[in-house]
Amino acid sequence: MDIRTIYHGGDTEVRKPLYGKGKSDNDYGSGFYTTEDIDSAKEWAIINGQEGKAVCSIYEIDFDGLNVLHLDDYGTLAWISEVINNRGTDNEINAEIGQIIAGKYKVDTSNADIIVGYRADDSYIKVVDAFLEGKLTIEEVDKMFRKGNLGTQVFIKSPKAFDEIRFINAEIVNEEQGYGDYDRKARREVSDFLNARERAIKIDGLDVSSLGLTVRDAINSYLQYQNDAGYGYYVSEN
Repeated sequence: MDIRTIYHGGDTEVRKPLYGKGKSDNDYGSGFYTTEDIDSAKEWAIINGQEGKAVCSIYEIDFDGLNVLHLDDYGTLAWISEVINNRGTDNEINAEIGQIIAGKYKVDTSNADIIVGYRADDSYIKVVDAFLEGKLTIEEVDKMFRKGNLGTQVFIKSPKAFDEIRFINAEIVNEEQGYGDYDRKARREVSDFLNARERAIKIDGLDVSSLGLTVRDAINSYLQYQNDAGYGYYVSEN
């Protein structure tokens, strides 16, 4: 058996997560969003909960026998494609570019019981949009999400996975404990970086392609992800 403890942060205790509930325009679609990091769950509870209502629900789940898809194994473009596919983008041009990217790099998740990958929120979606607009390299997107430490999500997707969830307990989360501060700081840092990049492009004439592979490379070539010798994409000759 491969028993994992997972946590869900929100504004109420959830004893029995129900399959088929939840919004379809979240990062990985309709399902139940959890994490193996209790501090991340408490951060999310404060950020997403209502004033005075923040709860971290605690569960156990047996991964054994479940099809667990780790998006990190497929690289940043696979994650970007998944988010674009479910969340969409902020304008028509980005949507068109996003569909091209998703068409080339989206991983088939139809048979996955659980998806493990980055967590995005509305402020971090701006990072994806900046990439689609050619303002960030692929590696910069990856570094920003890792540095931002918004946490890795364990997305419960299939009825089979929902059946394996066992409620353990729930804890009230108080903002006085400091939860929520790191998340807000990460959002501010992202906003500051994107503003600085915008100035560098428009005022200083920065050529983003000089920094690494960009959305144009991802569209005009097929970029292969290699994870065995460290992070990186390269242009595939196939």
